[in-house]
Amino acid sequence: MKGWSYVLEAAAKLAVQGREEFQSTGESDYGVQATLQRFGEHHAWYVSLSAVYYDGQSSILPTDPQVVPTLVLGYERKLSERTNLVLQGYVSDSVFSGDDTDLDELLGMKYQLSAGIHHRIGRGVLSFAFTENLQNFNNTPDVGLQLGWAYSPALGRDPR
Repeated sequence: MKGWSYVLEAAAKLAVQGREEFQSTGESDYGVQATLQRFGEHHAWYVSLSAVYYDGQSSILPTDPQVVPTLVLGYERKLSERTNLVLQGYVSDSVFSGDDTDLDELLGMKYQLSAGIHHRIGRGVLSFAFTENLQNFNNTPDVGLQLGWAYSPALGRDPR
């Protein structure tokens, strides 16, 4: 499709030191993601499909190992030379099965909407986002806030 870019990524989270409550299952997880994106002068659109192999072993809420598919739809609007507005919709399967729980909302799909701002400062990007659970309120937090900082040596370079 003319004007669209395609990105294919693979990632691995390798377990190094074993299980640690609230930090690691002690098992390795793997994933792939395919993204279709289009950039305009003031707008960007993207669609990402991913699948992550999640080991699921945890003494808090153990689940069976499985592949978790996820869909993300995104829109980005340039507000200024350094600031962008970002809107994202997120849909994902539950990691729980009927063997884990009989609570319908924990078994249901996850639907979330996020709105945020990315602001570039030199070679870094400051980000802030608000996430709202849209349905099945007992399977993810109802609201979430994200504050982040990313550094990239490529930012701020002369493009010549």
